[in-house]
Formats: sequence, C-alpha cells, structure tokens
Amino acid sequence: MTIRRDRTNMSPEHIRIAELAKEDRERKFSSIAHFLTVEALQEAFESLRKDASAGVDRVSYAEYAGEVRGNLERLHDRLKQGQYRAQPLRRIYIPKEDGRQRPISIPSLEDKIVQKAAVSLLNAIYEQDFLDCSYGFRPGRGPQDALDEVGRIICRRPISTILEADISGYFDAIVRSLLIEMIEKRVCDGTLLRLIGKWINVGVIEDGRLLVSETGTGQGQVISPLLANIYLHYVLDEWFETVVKPD
Repeated sequence: MTIRRDRTNMSPEHIRIAELAKEDRERKFSSIAHFLTVEALQEAFESLRKDASAGVDRVSYAEYAGEVRGNLERLHDRLKQGQYRAQPLRRIYIPKEDGRQRPISIPSLEDKIVQKAAVSLLNAIYEQDFLDCSYGFRPGRGPQDALDEVGRIICRRPISTILEADISGYFDAIVRSLLIEMIEKRVCDGTLLRLIGKWINVGVIEDGRLLVSETGTGQGQVISPLLANIYLHYVLDEWFETVVKPD
C-alpha cells in the first residue's frame, strides 16, 4: 500500500494514521490530539519561517527560541489542561497585481506552532483522501507540478478546450458550519475540533478594533490552506470526479 506523502518526513505515529486512513476511507479518527506532543510542537516550531511577521503578541521567532523548550512545555501544558486560547489575528494588506489589496491575517507565534503541528497530523489523514488532480497547498506539490501535468495531458489527448477559473475571495467565503461537518466525516476528536473552531472564529485586529466575521478562515493562518483544501475536496473535486466526468 502506497502512503500518499513522503514517509521520510513523517513520524511513526503519523505513518500509522495514514495507513489506517488509506485502508478505510470511512474511518473516523476520534483520539489523535494526544499526538500534539512537546516534540511535535518542537518540530512545528523549527519548520516555521524565522523572518515571518509577528502577530498581535509581537513575539518573534528569535525571542521565542531563547527559551524554546520551556516555552513549548508550557504551551503543551495549556493544551492538555484545556487552557490554550487562540489570539486574534493581526490584519495587514499586500498589493495584488490588479491594484487591489489582499487582506492577510497573521496569527500569534504560539498559534502558528500549534496549527503547524495540527496540519502535520491532519495531513496524514487527508493526503490519503485528496485526489491526484489537486495540487494547491499540498506537501511535495506545487504550481509547476500542476503545469507539468496539464502539459502531459495536452500532449497525449485530443484537447480542444482548456477552462481556467478562479474562485473570488475563496478563503473569506468558506461556510464554517459546513467546513466543520466536512471535517467530522474523518475527524471526530473533540479536542482537535475545538482547536479548529477557535482558529476559524478568533477574529482579527484592524486599526485597533476587533472584527469578527461569520464566514471564512483567515488567509495567512497556517491551518487555512488545509481547511480550504478539505472544503474544496468535498464541494468541487469529488463533485467533478463523480458527477461531471462520468457524463
């Protein structure tokens, strides 16, 4: 059985979760949050960009690294005791090619750490579910891989039409209640679901004000690309594969 993710970058625990997910596409994982260990948090921290912008906590990578083991042990204790609280996101804007501004939401450093560890854990499951035609924000895949695949298809098949489409404001338009329902098809671990709920509902700080929306998952959060892929998998990829293509 081939596990769809590079095993050299996976812990033995993640490999076992991936194997179970691959064996049974209907399996629900109810007890996996305990894999968010101090070691998992350490690995997540070390994988973060050292020069990334700070969130509302104003804590830099270098500052946190000064006492990293103690900081991570205290963070882990808060996670275990249910005392972890996600902090609001810091909103900034970056220019787009068309002259408009793209809103980016920056999490605090500890939120980035926990989200990164959660992404590694959840990827073990969802990399077994996502379709081969999906390339965005996936481990070991990127835009060039997608272009290469399009090129191979064009060269091998009689293609007369190529459709290019873009989902406007996708991250901001995700319906959170539906997203949670989709996640629950595979994950029913209450601790993980509560963490995800905190991250998508946390709100943003802009011009000194806390703004809370009813939809979306903040673009800029470490967890958001995976959540966006889960949502897209169910609302578009599976529909296209099972309904559109057979016609």
